[in-house]
Amino acid sequence: MKQLQKRKRSTNLKLILLFFFIFFYFVSSIHAMDITLQWTPNNEPDVAGYKIFFREESQTYNYNAPYWETIEAKCTIYDLDITKTYYFVVRAFDIDGFTSSNSNEVILREGTAVNSAGNGAIGGGGGSGGCFIATAAYGSVLEPRVRILCKFRDRYLLTSGPGKTFVKNYYKHSPPAADFISKHAGLRAMVCIFLLPLVGFSWMMLKIGAGSTILLILLTGLGLAYLVGWIKNNRYSNSDEIQIRG
Repeated sequence: MKQLQKRKRSTNLKLILLFFFIFFYFVSSIHAMDITLQWTPNNEPDVAGYKIFFREESQTYNYNAPYWETIEAKCTIYDLDITKTYYFVVRAFDIDGFTSSNSNEVILREGTAVNSAGNGAIGGGGGSGGCFIATAAYGSVLEPRVRILCKFRDRYLLTSGPGKTFVKNYYKHSPPAADFISKHAGLRAMVCIFLLPLVGFSWMMLKIGAGSTILLILLTGLGLAYLVGWIKNNRYSNSDEIQIRG
């Protein structure tokens, strides 16, 4: 009887904790918003891309850690608190790594753009920026393998609900990891190796389509399974022959 009561208490406690988790998640999501920044592209021939920085009120910009690095004149920033005030600037950088001065500063106050006129604008929805971890590992948003991953994201992930959710969480949580990776040469090399299968998969999806890629992977998997089975059978049969001869 006591054990049954303990189980009931444990179950009730789990339900209460689950309720609070769902409640706080729901409340926090109500005050979150995604915004898209757009600006007039720089037409100078040596421009390689743009770096986006943002800060909250009473904070300063951290120019050593851009929120976004992109080759297009737009980006999306996720999960901003609609009750706060944010400031945004963009800097262009060239192929030699030199960076321009700040663009005009755009202000978002409690979900409303205050001064989005001129060459900067704020809106809602998606965008196209760099892949933080891949950029940290390969060294540049212009690196061909980073471009492949970005194109895969734009074509397949940002066109579906689950994909958008994944990208949203990735851009929310990956910057600290990317910053750590960028500071360690050995770790960058390891991440580059681990990313190769993903780069290859993304390249195939972009070149031959999803159906053909999945079919090719299945056939390759079946072929490898058959090869492993054939090697094992031959090994066992050879060992049996040796024992009989002995």
